[in-house]
Amino acid sequence: MNVKAQKYIPLTEATYYILLSLVKPMHGYGIMQMVEAMTNGEVKLGPGTLYGNTTKLLKENLIVEVASTDRKKCYELT
Repeated sequence: MNVKAQKYIPLTEATYYILLSLVKPMHGYGIMQMVEAMTNGEVKLGPGTLYGNTTKLLKENLIVEVASTDRKKCYELT
């Protein structure tokens, strides 16, 4: 494994599910719903956890914010 990738291992549970849910561009509330559905309610992300993680992922260029037709911030994988 290369050195650059090693800093992401291990992923936190929240980060793992956020990245997994972004198979298509999605806004924050959609991510929270997707994670809850994928885990059959076992994992519920709160807004603080979600936006703390998305801020970190944006800074690391693992996700980007994409244009949206409404006021919601949408994210997608890079």
